[in-house]
Amino acid sequence: MLGAFVPAGVWNDLAPLRELEDRVGGAFGLAHWYTSWDFAYDPVPVDDVLAAGRIPLVTWQTHNESLGDIAAGAYDAYIREWARGVRAAAGTVYVRIFPEMNGDWASWNGDPEGLKRAWRHIVDLFAAEGAANVRWVFSPNVTDEPRTPENAMERYYPGDDYVDVLGLDGYNWGDAKPAIGWRSYEDVFQDGYARITRLGDQPLWLAEVASAEAGGDKAAWVDDMLSSTAFPRVEAIVWFNEDKETDWRMESSFRSLQAFRSYFRGRQDAESPPTQAALAPAAPAGAQPAAVRRGAGGAVAAPPDGAASGARAGGRPASPTTAIASGEHHALGR
Repeated sequence: MLGAFVPAGVWNDLAPLRELEDRVGGAFGLAHWYTSWDFAYDPVPVDDVLAAGRIPLVTWQTHNESLGDIAAGAYDAYIREWARGVRAAAGTVYVRIFPEMNGDWASWNGDPEGLKRAWRHIVDLFAAEGAANVRWVFSPNVTDEPRTPENAMERYYPGDDYVDVLGLDGYNWGDAKPAIGWRSYEDVFQDGYARITRLGDQPLWLAEVASAEAGGDKAAWVDDMLSSTAFPRVEAIVWFNEDKETDWRMESSFRSLQAFRSYFRGRQDAESPPTQAALAPAAPAGAQPAAVRRGAGGAVAAPPDGAASGARAGGRPASPTTAIASGEHHALGR
């Protein structure tokens, strides 16, 4: 499944996202956006994305809130407000917290134990508020920066009971960072993929992906990405469509845009992006009506399947990407 982040793509309406879809000639299965703890929960983008049949992925970032204060309960009222907002959504909401935690550009980098305590505290509060339709995305950078044992992505992992989707962020920098240079899609993700797939059996998404234009053949890079079979557990690719450190956009050149158009032309006979209802697996006959997420705060019963689509035993979701067969961005480096 191909998703996209588009600046201002889901705020107030989906016009910027739909404009990009018109350019590429197809519909994205997932819409990604960023927000911070400076803002209350906003139901508008979530509701609009769900109503459009897309999967919502929101990166919820802490810029000024310390890990210790979060774990100690200083922001519990705010977290509970968010949990109640997500609980009221008409479908499953994917939330990515502390992204790229193994990168020294992130304010939450450098304290794996503190991050795990804060992560578990947030998840437990959402469970206590009955927000069983939330799915938590753990998304490190493909490389540890600094590359020390103490900063390894594995050290930040809060545990299977607290992570529903494994993610990776990786970019082909090309001439934008000569010290890194042009790297193929498989080169960018090979090592990170091998490491993160050892953490658990959850669905794996590439939560931030893009290629520079300068330094190589971006259109060929896109073709390779969309046709690669090197990473069989990758179920979704979320393109970062912004002209930022360099021009990451799909439409950075005619040939790059044509590569995406060719991909969607090849999928014309496939199903359109699934609705949230279509993503929920049918409950087996005689199944118990509640899934249970276990955390530091004890066991919390989730509502019946009809109220929390996609839940698997133990609280982990059935993978939406398997089911279909086949704003604000942090001013940080990647």
